[in-house]
Amino acid sequence: MNSKFRILFVPAIFFLILCSFSTDALAASHYAIIDAGSSGSRLFLYKTGSDVQGNLTARSIPLVKNKVSPGISTLVTQPSEVAAYIEPLLILLDDTIKELGIPQSDVNFSLIATAGMRVESPLLQQRVYEAVQTKAKAMLPGMNIQYTVTLQGRYEGAFQWLCVNYLKGNLSPQAETVGVLETGGGSFQLTYETGSKASNTIDLFSLKYGSTLYGLFSRSYTGLGGNYSREDATDDPNSFPLGYPLASGALGSGNYKQGLIGTRELISARPTAIPRSAKLPPLEKFVGVGMFEGVAKDLVLGDRISANRVDQAASVIASIPWATQLAESPNNPFLFSKVDSAQLVSGLIRTWFPPSRELAVAREIGGTEISWTLGAVLFLASDNELPVQ
Repeated sequence: MNSKFRILFVPAIFFLILCSFSTDALAASHYAIIDAGSSGSRLFLYKTGSDVQGNLTARSIPLVKNKVSPGISTLVTQPSEVAAYIEPLLILLDDTIKELGIPQSDVNFSLIATAGMRVESPLLQQRVYEAVQTKAKAMLPGMNIQYTVTLQGRYEGAFQWLCVNYLKGNLSPQAETVGVLETGGGSFQLTYETGSKASNTIDLFSLKYGSTLYGLFSRSYTGLGGNYSREDATDDPNSFPLGYPLASGALGSGNYKQGLIGTRELISARPTAIPRSAKLPPLEKFVGVGMFEGVAKDLVLGDRISANRVDQAASVIASIPWATQLAESPNNPFLFSKVDSAQLVSGLIRTWFPPSRELAVAREIGGTEISWTLGAVLFLASDNELPVQ
């Protein structure tokens, strides 16, 4: 597919010495990453190593009760509350590494926030991160704190891309990679490989995995996430099922197609043009994660969706009276958002791709959950540096 090139050649003897050192170092390296998302913060723990070919590997260490809510961005005006907020996750990390016999000095720790924090004042963000660092140093003083930072959207997409292609076994110079479409609570990311000749701009940049350099196009749209989309649709009757009671006092119209028009107008107000140097692959060369998979599950569409299929299934749901839906699924807290979520997913696909083309969707690959935190570990363990604003 696209060209990739190897990093500088290393003389054979030095290479063998370096591989021996690197393998030992990787085998002893652990990365603890808190994904501070818009709806909550989750702790992930990974162990890095290498396979028989010397390729970088990362394995997730299972954790239970690894999430606290709401999102850490809700504390930007209350930095004194951050220590109590983050303490349960640090206790979990401390207990886990003690149980596994992992010394604190072998843990690289980062708290990385996403779209929920991007809309906050940098000054307020910094106060939150200082509180996180203080608490982490007090509870696990021997741990290496790498980053407490708000992640640029393009890197969130790049990390999802790394995760998906790593789990699919695509990260080798001879393999063809897939692009990733991802929508979370606060943003949408469009990421795919363009080749090593891409110039470094906001959307076009390079990163390493092991000794291979990849050129990526990765663009993020803060606001085109599930949480923000629901806020935008709060007073739009066309984004809710027939008879749904809106906060304004109006009732849902069940007019899915009209709501989709409004969603597409919202998306088209953003810069959606793709530069010529980053030719867009067909939709079949992408995997949809996050809300794309969630909508497929809600609409019972299996592991492949198209905008047309989403529209057809969601139109039926929109036309079913809200009282009927509520009686059938009284304990589904996200029942009310099925229509709006479908409109967002369909609108995003239609912005760049024909509505009849199909997109593979996934929540996990090979039994491993898709998470940008896995991509972040591969990125950091490959000696890339994360930009800090």
